[in-house]
Amino acid sequence: MKLTELQQQFSEYLLYQSSELADLKITGPFAAEQLMALYRNNFYISITEYLQVCFANVAALVGEDFFAQLAKAFIIAQPLRCASIEVYGSDFANFISCCEQAQSVPYLADVARLDWAVDRAKSELQHAEFPFARLAALPGAAQLEIYFQLPPNSILLASNHPVLSIWLGVKQGGLESIDMHSQESVIICPDRIEGAKITALSTTQYQFLAAINNQQNLQSLSKLDNFQQLLSASITAGFINNFIREGEL
Repeated sequence: MKLTELQQQFSEYLLYQSSELADLKITGPFAAEQLMALYRNNFYISITEYLQVCFANVAALVGEDFFAQLAKAFIIAQPLRCASIEVYGSDFANFISCCEQAQSVPYLADVARLDWAVDRAKSELQHAEFPFARLAALPGAAQLEIYFQLPPNSILLASNHPVLSIWLGVKQGGLESIDMHSQESVIICPDRIEGAKITALSTTQYQFLAAINNQQNLQSLSKLDNFQQLLSASITAGFINNFIREGEL
């Protein structure tokens, strides 16, 4: 049997897709089933612990046992495909949104999205300031064709639930005073001091930043109501820290 076939069979056993061990030719003082059961158990524990660190507020909301079941189902449905585990949780929120067992907590997927956004923001090591001098050096016509940029690993999140209030409530130990019928939008950006900064946005602020994220140029943005005020406030807050020119997309 080729190495790739052995690896595939090993993977299938870990993911409960096969119970056949004969071709793996496992030898030692313990039965192959015992050794593989031990390895499989450690495999799930290790990845579950990683997910629990990334999605600490999800785990706090549903409890350790339910989170372990959720993580195991995710690992089986979407197994690790590369050696690096760093971005493995990127689809966890979407998995939760489709998971029947999680439907009783309708805001859980958005809490997972916020958890993941914070994790990604903290991974960003570069913190640039907006290049005002470079912008001023461009001719007026060229300025109209620039595209503003959010900081790398920044994420906009518009939720049908009070996601930030819930997220903060979990950390502070209380959800009782939250209006669960409200909606919240936030931006999560890398922060030089805190690692990640979460800011609640008004509908207008969110729409403005979403337009930037959707690569609308300055000429298009300038037609929006309160453009100058929104732009100035966004740069000051660190929501916009760069721009690129036409042709650099």
